[in-house]
Amino acid sequence: MSRHLEKILAHAERELTSAGAQRPTDVLPVYRKFLKIEEHRLRLRQRAGDGGREVCARRVDLIDILLRHVFAAASHVVNYRNGTSPITLVAVGGYGRRELNPCSDVDVMFLHREQGRNVSKATSQIIEQVLYLLWDIGFKVGHSTRTIKEAIAAANADMVTKTAMLESRLVTGDRELEEKFRAQFRAKCVAGYEREYIEMRMRDQQARHAKFGNSVYLQEPNLK
Repeated sequence: MSRHLEKILAHAERELTSAGAQRPTDVLPVYRKFLKIEEHRLRLRQRAGDGGREVCARRVDLIDILLRHVFAAASHVVNYRNGTSPITLVAVGGYGRRELNPCSDVDVMFLHREQGRNVSKATSQIIEQVLYLLWDIGFKVGHSTRTIKEAIAAANADMVTKTAMLESRLVTGDRELEEKFRAQFRAKCVAGYEREYIEMRMRDQQARHAKFGNSVYLQEPNLK
């Protein structure tokens, strides 16, 4: 474990653990202050010479730690304990592959085991607390709530969704559920679908180039 990560964990232990018995949105200033201090430290490290990729990875560590505390607090409030909650918080997309620039969206998926069209009130409350806190402290959040079956169907129906899930990883919650998802995703969305996926990506790239007149000057990425 890096010294920087140890410092974030120690800071979170000091400042966020005491808020763990309360709804995260009720103690918003505590989380906001923690994030403000740690983001300032990241800026100082970048000015001191840390590379862009290193800063992005450290920002992911920061958001992971923040979300684990928020998730644990929300689970506690609705009478679940961290690690046995009925849902799993999964990072997807750029957040999932550990590349998170300042101002990047935080893309997450909530996996659950429940059946039927709607999740239970308890599960809904945990999800709402996590999302509301992220929004309230200024993050742009991409999110979905799915069963494993729904996640597999969504991935096979949409290339962008499949790409995001290819880069997924566990943040916190029900580890067994996340492992089951990864196994089924690999079996039903990846194995045997490699050629189809690459062809879809190539067609998508060609369509984007054609949309902008096949000019390289209109394909420059946004700066973050």
